[in-house]
Amino acid sequence: MKITTTIKLDTYSCELIFTATDQMKNDSEKIYKKYKIKVEEEDEGENEGILLTTDISKYFLLIDLKYLSHNTIAHEIYHAVVRVTEDRGIVDEEAQAWLCGHITGTIYKFLDKKKLQIKHG
Repeated sequence: MKITTTIKLDTYSCELIFTATDQMKNDSEKIYKKYKIKVEEEDEGENEGILLTTDISKYFLLIDLKYLSHNTIAHEIYHAVVRVTEDRGIVDEEAQAWLCGHITGTIYKFLDKKKLQIKHG
């Protein structure tokens, strides 16, 4: 199973493609190959979630369905927020907090619509 949604972040002129999948390694490898992204050593094993960047206009946030928990979602959203804002030289915590809230709300609304159960922890 694989579900995907694209979150347009117009303020930052980019998009975040969120995917929850049961084929994490396969799906991340397709992105690495398609966008010619160098595989980092820490990304070669099994990951609960991962954030991949092609350039500052497109970010991919993938979470393995077997690890779909509030903790994993928050962890990966944090990486996305830091990457998007740092890529633009933004270190203002308020801007980062608003972006975090926007991404979180959008992802949870999407997961709720798909009726996926999110684990606690």
